Amino acid sequence: MTGTTCDAPLALSNAAVQQLGHCNKCGFCLPACPTYIETGLEVHSPRGRLSLMEAAWRGELSVDQGLADALSLCIGCRACETACPSGVHYSTVLEAARTDMVRRRRRWVIPAPAAPALLRLVRHRRVFRAAVRLGRAARRLPLPASLTPLTAMLPARVDTPRAGAAPRASRSGPAVHFVDTCVMAAMFPTANRDAVILLSAAGAHLVGAPKSEGCCGALEAHVGHLETARQLARTQVARWERHLAPDTWLVAHSGGCAAMMADYGRLLGDDERWREPARHWAAQVRDFATALAALPSSLRFRGTGARVALQNSCHLVNGLHQGGAPATLLAGIPGDQFIPLAGQDRCCGAGGVYNLNQPAMARQVLARHLAEGERAAVNVWLVNNPGCALHLEQGVQALGGRARVQHLATYLRERWVDKAPQDFSQEG
Repeated sequence: MTGTTCDAPLALSNAAVQQLGHCNKCGFCLPACPTYIETGLEVHSPRGRLSLMEAAWRGELSVDQGLADALSLCIGCRACETACPSGVHYSTVLEAARTDMVRRRRRWVIPAPAAPALLRLVRHRRVFRAAVRLGRAARRLPLPASLTPLTAMLPARVDTPRAGAAPRASRSGPAVHFVDTCVMAAMFPTANRDAVILLSAAGAHLVGAPKSEGCCGALEAHVGHLETARQLARTQVARWERHLAPDTWLVAHSGGCAAMMADYGRLLGDDERWREPARHWAAQVRDFATALAALPSSLRFRGTGARVALQNSCHLVNGLHQGGAPATLLAGIPGDQFIPLAGQDRCCGAGGVYNLNQPAMARQVLARHLAEGERAAVNVWLVNNPGCALHLEQGVQALGGRARVQHLATYLRERWVDKAPQDFSQEG
């Protein structure tokens, strides 16, 4: 790693440098890393990438000497953080390195043309919804090759939930603000509606839900636009500070977004004005399944004989550390057979816009999950993150559609035993 001096060492934050010092190069992270599993190359492991970033920070390695390729192939799933006995916060270093490479106009990844368009669209809700619907219609038209990957990712059907009757109000349970998140709101509004109804039935005192919010900044942080992510975080925290009581739970049915919001305290840790509000925000974030399980009224579910598997959001598992609740809920549903796959908590390869920028590796990582599901004769894949849903749906379709992909909230609502007619209006 030595011998080549670059004129501008990689710029890392103090927090990132501190994390580099925590890594003792033990290698526990290697078998947890999906790209290392696929390639077997040290530079495609967290340990290898940390070594490259440290060398570039010290000025011993040019940022063009393999670092860009190594960082490009990283999904950012954070499984290495869960596996690390030293508690290294790998994502802090990764985000800082990618941010510096973007700043110096050396792209850490050559983005697919569709990826920057998606990053811009998600910040404009109405335009994004319209683009989703136009994009689905445009799949029947001859399109530029650059846009085909984005339209191919779109769900086969985007429902528009009817307003129907409002969920039954509760005043006894904790106050819950349901954060609809941008991709879920545009592509999977029915799943959001199902989550809200179940939370209300379980005793949540819903506050302003469902309500459109701004982008949480997760996609921007993944690709090295860290200052944009911070500004989006400030906007979110400011809205919460003005409108919600301090003890309100912030619940989302998007594992990646929930994990990002729960990380606001770290993200804004150097911002004197927003540090403490952000930490308080982060402490109130709950995943949908975690919140549902903690509410005072236990809902009853009954299955229909399906063989069900879970594709857990990797950020929900490794960032928010709330990945246990979905599996616990599913294991307790009679009538269906929940199959706890060995890879249910591993990254599926979606990774925000990773499957647009690195489609070959994304498909390779997903193939392991699909093969495991095929061996177990799974006929329903359950997801709790929109990117995972889109990526998994593409993979299932490529196999001939022998299984279906469904959001956890929709699956649970279909199997909810005690639903009243006003709680279950048919979505169109």
